[in-house]
Amino acid sequence: MRTPSVLSTSLLVLFSGLAAAQPINIPDIERINISTHAAPKAYQGQMTIRVRTNSQAQLDAMLALTESVWSERTGVGVLDIQIKRSNLPAITKLGIAHEVLIADLQAHTDASWAQVKAQEQIDQQNADQNADQNQRGVSVHDDAWFANYKQLADIITYYNNIATLRPDLASMADVGDSIQANDIFALTITAPDAPGNLAADRPVVLWHGATHAREWVSPMTVAYLASKFVDSYDTDPRVNDILHTARIVIVPVTNPDGYLYTWSTERFWRKNRRNNGGGSFGVDINRNWGYEWGGQGASSDPFSDVYHGVSAFSEPENQTLRDLALSYGDDFVAHIDYHTFSQLILWPFGYADGAVTPEPDRTFYDNLATDLSNEILSFSGIFYNPIQSVDLYAAAGDSSDWFYGELGAKSLTFELRPSDGGFDGFDPPPSIILPTAQENYEAAKLFVERTTQAISLSAAAIDFIEANTLTPVSLFVADGIASQDPASATLFARIGSTGAFTPAAMTNAGSGSYTSTLPATPCNSTIEYYFQIATTAGDTSSFPSAGSSLPLTALAQEFTVAFEDDMETNTGWTVGSGTDTATTGVWNRMNPESTAAQPEDDHTPTGTDCWVTDGLAGTSLGNRDIDGGATTLTSPMLDAIIAGDEAEIVYYRWYSNDQGGAANEDSMLVEISNDNGNSWVELETVTENANDWVEKRFRIADIFVATDQMRIRFIASDLFSGSIVEAGVDDLRIESVGCSANPADINGDGVLNFFDVSAFLSAFGNLEPIADFNNDGMWNFFDVSAFLAAFANG
Repeated sequence: MRTPSVLSTSLLVLFSGLAAAQPINIPDIERINISTHAAPKAYQGQMTIRVRTNSQAQLDAMLALTESVWSERTGVGVLDIQIKRSNLPAITKLGIAHEVLIADLQAHTDASWAQVKAQEQIDQQNADQNADQNQRGVSVHDDAWFANYKQLADIITYYNNIATLRPDLASMADVGDSIQANDIFALTITAPDAPGNLAADRPVVLWHGATHAREWVSPMTVAYLASKFVDSYDTDPRVNDILHTARIVIVPVTNPDGYLYTWSTERFWRKNRRNNGGGSFGVDINRNWGYEWGGQGASSDPFSDVYHGVSAFSEPENQTLRDLALSYGDDFVAHIDYHTFSQLILWPFGYADGAVTPEPDRTFYDNLATDLSNEILSFSGIFYNPIQSVDLYAAAGDSSDWFYGELGAKSLTFELRPSDGGFDGFDPPPSIILPTAQENYEAAKLFVERTTQAISLSAAAIDFIEANTLTPVSLFVADGIASQDPASATLFARIGSTGAFTPAAMTNAGSGSYTSTLPATPCNSTIEYYFQIATTAGDTSSFPSAGSSLPLTALAQEFTVAFEDDMETNTGWTVGSGTDTATTGVWNRMNPESTAAQPEDDHTPTGTDCWVTDGLAGTSLGNRDIDGGATTLTSPMLDAIIAGDEAEIVYYRWYSNDQGGAANEDSMLVEISNDNGNSWVELETVTENANDWVEKRFRIADIFVATDQMRIRFIASDLFSGSIVEAGVDDLRIESVGCSANPADINGDGVLNFFDVSAFLSAFGNLEPIADFNNDGMWNFFDVSAFLAAFANG
């Protein structure tokens, strides 16, 4: 067992629990006035290019002519570099071919600064409508906050606000200082103590951003993770489980000095701000970790972007994170260092060519990184390449090698969007922030599960089930630090909120998927259920994790469909309106062709067609998407009167707008009319990118009076140049939701009383059909339980 340092011991006391969880007083942090501050003028006469070197000698000669390397690793092969334009002839003379990425780096920086400035003005206008832009009311999370890059003061305030609004889940602390004495903060997120499950005993996962100062997408992404985990605790059973089984510690900005410097003086500064003497500043703190410090991929030249410092852990930033990790002792289990760019998931080792990660860890890392990549791909269609670090380039003294090699923790480095340097590299437009953060949130959930739980369980929550009908349910299980026993998967269910749960063995559907059915449940009754599965070692896990103490619940209702359209034929839909301007991506009913933004299949299980914006894949992602404006799809006239007072309109929709140069800027407007289209009321404005078919339902009486002249329309738009927008609609229904007469009213007098109980018992004793309460052809305990539940629910 490791022996913590004195500082580590004090940190351990600080983070031992959340009884005193609270925000902290934040000292004044430098904040520039963007409205008056000009873009940093450090890059006049400079450019960025992509080159390929063929030997170490050629690489060394080229690096002598380079201002900065933009690729994460430096080695023979392809590199993106920043140079003075006057050095380009000398590079060409070395026999090194080049591709120009940014011809005028200063002009590019000025344009990017103007974009940040314009968005901040919009943010300020919105803030003027509120008392304080950093106090977001009752919610700790706000997608709108991620519309622009934020200065250090704003980031720390955002985190502190999380702890202010949810002190039961989040605790903010000052954990150390930078080389220039700026505070380094950490936010700890975990559920409150529970019987036999103290917060201080849970395993710890550490994430940190902005190790390299210029990588602005990184701190924004980890800020999203922080607020999203806290915000989802009460509504997402999976997140609730995660926070009951782990402590997540997030360091927002690892390199505050460098980050401040990128805002005030030099946008593409990488290192910290140590004064090395002789006109040199900065140590690369991702080459200053103590495992194999000073080896390949690091430099002893203080002017180098990968300067490793005078000794391992010479930098206070590294010392702070080291001591923070050590303070948790053996509870510390996992770590991610978030960087940009290249869309990579890197696992150790990476300190030298030929470095080998021993089994079984090598297989674990390979599987984990691949599964995280697939999680992102399935969510957003964006591919992150999962590889061992050394397969990119050797880099000694980086964080993942130390956390794994020294502490034995499962450690990864994420390189976020964009995929390559291109025109934006370290400086992509702000529109890339939110989709990057959202896709990494999906991966982050899986990472915590796989590194802290023996096995990870998940299941879709169901709010309503069809009354008196068997309801299929599925459990999904992934091996973590142990292996699942497929034969042990069990569903536990009961009708009502009292009595014993009845177990039912689940069917192994393969690939970690298990299926079963909930018992038929009387209308207006609640069914409670949970899942359980054991590891091969015999340890049992439940979903939700509290099992019978906090089960999943669903309300049984009767669904009467008055109108249904599976889009397999055209029932009278019309495409177009007088205001449509779209030139491509116009609505079309067809079997869609898969792209990164468009579904491969319609929603109907037995169907093929849906309404989709064009639907053809084309020769590239943006070839057949919506361009040039709006395209409108309008339904035939619908009769909602026949569905009664509880009529609901239900549809499935697909929407994607999170790719391209203006990602997340567009939307789809959904409107409804009860007067044959003479007037319209908004149902929703769709901006989410679920990368899936999403069911939406609205009670018509909550909007206006239901008529026999209803219409619904979908207006999908591409109003911003460069974005990729695709939409789809399928399986429209008008249905009534509710319950007819209570089935426990056996004598049909409209009153539930002793006479109904007596009538039921008599029918049950005589095996009469009315006493087969769950309609399974048998008369047993389940019928009695179902009757009593219906009777109790009145």
